[in-house]
Amino acid sequence: MEATDWSEIRRKRLQRKNQTAIDGFLGKGRRTNGVGILPRYYCELFTWALHRYLEREGWTTVSTLGYHGPESVYIDVNTGDEIGNLLMDGQMLIEKCDSRFVVTIDVNPRCHGSVQVEGPAEKKKEIAAFVAGVMAIAENENFYRGKKIEFAGRIRFLNVKDKSWDSIILDTETKVEIKANTIIFLKRSELWNKYGIPLRRGILLAGEPGTGKTVICKALMAEASGITCITTSAYTLDADEYLTELYELAEGLSPCLVFIEDIDLIGQNREEFGYQRGPALLSLLSVLDGIEEKKEIVTIATTNCLEKLDKALSERPLRFDRVIRLSRPDFEQRRELVRRLCQRIPLGEALQEYVACKTDDCTPAQIQEVIHSLVIEQDGGESAPSILSKHDIDHVVSRINGKNRHLGFTISTNHDGNKPEIASTINLA
Repeated sequence: MEATDWSEIRRKRLQRKNQTAIDGFLGKGRRTNGVGILPRYYCELFTWALHRYLEREGWTTVSTLGYHGPESVYIDVNTGDEIGNLLMDGQMLIEKCDSRFVVTIDVNPRCHGSVQVEGPAEKKKEIAAFVAGVMAIAENENFYRGKKIEFAGRIRFLNVKDKSWDSIILDTETKVEIKANTIIFLKRSELWNKYGIPLRRGILLAGEPGTGKTVICKALMAEASGITCITTSAYTLDADEYLTELYELAEGLSPCLVFIEDIDLIGQNREEFGYQRGPALLSLLSVLDGIEEKKEIVTIATTNCLEKLDKALSERPLRFDRVIRLSRPDFEQRRELVRRLCQRIPLGEALQEYVACKTDDCTPAQIQEVIHSLVIEQDGGESAPSILSKHDIDHVVSRINGKNRHLGFTISTNHDGNKPEIASTINLA
């Protein structure tokens, strides 16, 4: 007999064994049942809601049976405040006063989750109230609401370090524009609703690597008190149903900020780059069009190259209402950035000024690398950074040019043949 036949036989034996136990527990007579269903990404929430309901309503678990296997299966559930090991696959024989029910829980991250409650037919209303109570806890006490989470098919809490918005080197106008269309927009939803303005928004942050797109996203998350923040996984953007589930999740947890970093991965111009990622792009366009029917959702996407994006994304309001270009910092911004980077590094004002001059046309990330390398590479780390000189700065810039090609510094020689200096342009080859 084939292995698959043995598997089927074992399954039927388990069902008969469980049914015998259930019949002995519930007794004879007609029965009825009620069922609650939640999406697969809420598997942890669902089992938590069930156990919370049982505890609040005073139900006692008499025994537990396996469901898909001979043994019950448990899962660690992280609510953000505590972690508990709860039943996710099994049957619970429960009782309270003169009521006896059998609760079958079947939650799986790969498919939808269900809770079925079975009991005597005369307990139909009580069973319906039981299911409704579990669903109400899942809806009203959703522990993901207002939190910072990552969605990659399953939900994971993020430990977002505080990133002060004031610490970001941007011109005031750009800061105001970003905040007005994200956090402030969601916090003033009642006013926009009064004026008939759709409670959704789309912001596209465009700039080469290192210009601060990710830092801006982190700062927004840090300041989004009471607002759910959902980050996405670049590896799942083109997975079947992922984007649809993402915005279903966002709607259920609204007000919500949805962060899609590197939208280039699925949003490249189809006419120029072909249709390899076409299905994922069409899915994205579809969900963005459908957001207008949803409430209190703001999408913040980032791109390294705006020109390579499909025009259906970059030039279509109501999908992305604002395109904000992030350029390299000017001299005053570089000087301020260097000052902040040197708060714990003993680099004098004159040398800080020198670094700001030498890093003309660099991104903030490149400037940070220069400062850190000054400390790390100075005399192999044996000398204190307090004795750094202009020559050391020039030397470190030269070493960065040789070892970190992504910085792309172009080194030239002064007319007097002395120390090297950074050219006015950066070669990003």
